[in-house]
Amino acid sequence: MYFKNANQGTVRSESKLVSEMKLLEKKARAEAKSVANQSKSTITITAKNADRFALYEKAVQAPKAEIHFINRIFRKTNAHIPLILREDFCGTALLCSEWVKSRSDRRAIGRDLDKPTLDYGKRTHLAKLSNDAAARVRLTCCNVLAKAEVTVDVVAAFNFSYCVFKKRSVMLQYFKQTRLALKKGGAFVLDIYGGTDSHKKLIETKRIKGATYVWDQRVYDAISGEALRYIHFRFKDGSEIKRVFTYDWRIWSLPELKDLLKEAGFSQIDVYWEGSDAKGGGNGIFKKVNKAANEQAWIAYIVAWW
Repeated sequence: MYFKNANQGTVRSESKLVSEMKLLEKKARAEAKSVANQSKSTITITAKNADRFALYEKAVQAPKAEIHFINRIFRKTNAHIPLILREDFCGTALLCSEWVKSRSDRRAIGRDLDKPTLDYGKRTHLAKLSNDAAARVRLTCCNVLAKAEVTVDVVAAFNFSYCVFKKRSVMLQYFKQTRLALKKGGAFVLDIYGGTDSHKKLIETKRIKGATYVWDQRVYDAISGEALRYIHFRFKDGSEIKRVFTYDWRIWSLPELKDLLKEAGFSQIDVYWEGSDAKGGGNGIFKKVNKAANEQAWIAYIVAWW
């Protein structure tokens, strides 16, 4: 379709004008986004304006790597990929959000006792999902010991959160309830850390964007196995938030947890050990092993199959 320019008497294509307008709009949006990003980058994070949950996620969580690991180990045992995930102690539900984003046919259930943390996850992560993806996430404020309402392919308990259970009887109860929540062939995935350093009083630091993450281990009780751990954050202006998160845990050993999982009725328990980066740290690659020499510090996954 063509039309005349009333002022100049020239003839131009309407489709060409529409195309030009779209390009101008796209350029304007890009410029606005650039300005917004520059504005954000100039804001200095301090103890007064810090978002503690966002800092925690940057310092501790790696949901995409965890999903990749779950996909890999599940496909080795089953002929299909896992579709329904339950995340216990889900916190801000970052993993749940990434799970449903990874495939359009996936669903996630997040369970946590702390309602303000769940509400933060809804505002921050679920709100950014498409309507379809958000509808496939269900967050429940409850005790993870509660009876499961839905059977799932995978239950995950990450960041050593289950260590809040100090009594053997309570941990066994949790493991039994988890087994009942799994479909046949399903997997219960936990991470665990250990090594000689896990029993020491120490402080470790790591730089993250806008802050320094501080892991603070207090004295380990050799008789009860209990220990306090704290997370602090320090900022470039010299300010600090102390004890942003407090963990009152029992430091469980791998043999103890394996025995409990067997007692709970799981048919097979596998251990995936993290490799070394040759610099005294882990390389993020986890391989199934039957034996492993104790190290100064190590991280592993326990995968219990039903």
